[in-house]
Amino acid sequence: MMKLLNNIFRPITYVPQYKTWDDEIIELPDPEYVVIPLEYPGQILYKPIVKLDELVHKNQIIAKSTLGSCLHTSISGIVKDVKPIWTARGYNVPSLFIQRKDAPAFTTNEIFEQYGVQFTSASREQKMKALGIISPWTRPGRYHQEQDINEYPEIKNIVIKGFNEEPSIFVLELLLKKKNVNIVRGIKQISNMAPNATIWMTVPKYFLSQAEEIYGEYVNVISLSNKYKDRIERVAIPKITGIDISNTASYREKGVAVISVEYLLLLQDALNKGYPFIYKYLTVSGAPISKPVTIKCPIGMSIRTVLESQRIDSDSYARLIVGGPMKGIAQYNDLTPLTKSNHGIYVLTDDEIPQDTNLTCINCGRCVQVCPVNLQVNLIGRYAEYGLFQETLGYHPEACNECGLCAYVCPSHRPLVQLIKLSNKYNQEKDEPNQKIECSIESPLEGWEQQCTHCSETMDCGSVAGDNSKPVAVRT
Repeated sequence: MMKLLNNIFRPITYVPQYKTWDDEIIELPDPEYVVIPLEYPGQILYKPIVKLDELVHKNQIIAKSTLGSCLHTSISGIVKDVKPIWTARGYNVPSLFIQRKDAPAFTTNEIFEQYGVQFTSASREQKMKALGIISPWTRPGRYHQEQDINEYPEIKNIVIKGFNEEPSIFVLELLLKKKNVNIVRGIKQISNMAPNATIWMTVPKYFLSQAEEIYGEYVNVISLSNKYKDRIERVAIPKITGIDISNTASYREKGVAVISVEYLLLLQDALNKGYPFIYKYLTVSGAPISKPVTIKCPIGMSIRTVLESQRIDSDSYARLIVGGPMKGIAQYNDLTPLTKSNHGIYVLTDDEIPQDTNLTCINCGRCVQVCPVNLQVNLIGRYAEYGLFQETLGYHPEACNECGLCAYVCPSHRPLVQLIKLSNKYNQEKDEPNQKIECSIESPLEGWEQQCTHCSETMDCGSVAGDNSKPVAVRT
């Protein structure tokens, strides 16, 4: 009881800021295996074009979407299995399990021979699809493509993110410093793609003068403070562009494109060098780590492998979060693979996890006070927890940008963001027919991990497949 009273009367805490972090980017070697999801729900669905027991080469196309966008393997190895897994974002999707085996990586020419065109004669759109780069002009959704540009307003504003909204992730600002030559090339390419657009770039306040010197000739440099409220993307973008964009509207509908400096590097590597999207930058941070460290790892590598590379064992933390402390998602399994949409790993200790959670709302008003869009968060949460979702509509839960501030300051440790998301999901789908989804609570990840451990101990990783390899079957 005393602990709860102390929480109630303590001053509102602000999101912690890191004063130091590792300025180097560590590139991790290829792991013993990767698990590559075949679906990014709401965005893109891939169909595998490889067979079970087939030898695949690093960079090789292993799956395609209905519109021809490609997915690649990040290591050379044998396709051992395909089963649904729970991803870091909480979706149950089919995924390929590829066990490492030494074999030469595909060259750019081999990738494009597999795709069906020559790299030197391919159009920009063909290069991007063949190399797994989604066009910046498309509206989110698996059936939208670059030709849809005619259905939407002309792109008049492009915002390049050089500053991550999560206070524990330093990927973008490190890339700003270390990859400036390639970023400038990427800016020039994006300028050619949208010649009438005004281009903005967000940078941390301490880096403003250097950023203006490096990038000021090509973009309007905007500095953001270290305050979390100023860094929230859905709050910052309308202020930068001067365009009112509701949380329910896509940027594309307003003639705005928002991309990151990491995307610029991927775009530049794809169009100029023919490199596919097989690596991801992310920051590892949290109490057990003296200074946050940024790494570059193959897509499909497990969280456990990343943490082990930094000598972080399971005894030093109590909970894993993919993302950051404000908007990240807690993980039940450290074997969860890291994908294209993951930017960080945040580690929590026992001392940081409250013993009592989801207590009764005491109407202290802290959630309302910190909400950047002035929602009556306490009322939305109370209605939602009792299933009164329609009653929440009058308080506009759809305006929530899921920044996490309300839950962060709540003395009762209520899952306010989750309650708002639940309300929005119900109100969006109440008129739609219920869909039956087949998924299992059992995960194949542990079995795959044990299989690779046994393989490395016996040095028996199987033979290269021939004509007896089996097609991969995926329920779509």
